[in-house]
Amino acid sequence: MSFLQALKKFFLTDNPKPAIMAISTDGEKNMTKEVTKNYTEAQEAEMLALGTIDNATAIMLATKFGKNVASIRAKAVRLGVYQAKVRVSKSGDAIERKEAIVAEIASLVGRNMEGLEKAPKQALVAIRAALSA
Repeated sequence: MSFLQALKKFFLTDNPKPAIMAISTDGEKNMTKEVTKNYTEAQEAEMLALGTIDNATAIMLATKFGKNVASIRAKAVRLGVYQAKVRVSKSGDAIERKEAIVAEIASLVGRNMEGLEKAPKQALVAIRAALSA
């Protein structure tokens, strides 16, 4: 079967939505796709047995399994056991959004403070500290 005949057979079928299929060099249709897994069942079980996996654990598993850290992290996310590291600001404090600061100021004042989110964060923190004192 020629390549052109294989294409005609693929696109000119009675089915309005032909299935995606691979056509081999000899013109045969292959409807199945062999799936190879990157992680064995034992490796997945070991990851699940560890509980939460953070960056340090991902580095340890990467050296143990012979994989890169990004692959381990992605697999842990898919398994639902990855714990991302806590983001902190440049000063090392926990990140606090301006919307949360404005909401706290609004509760202290007892009024709607819409538009105050556009003020610099340092000014908002100072206002909150002055109102709290």
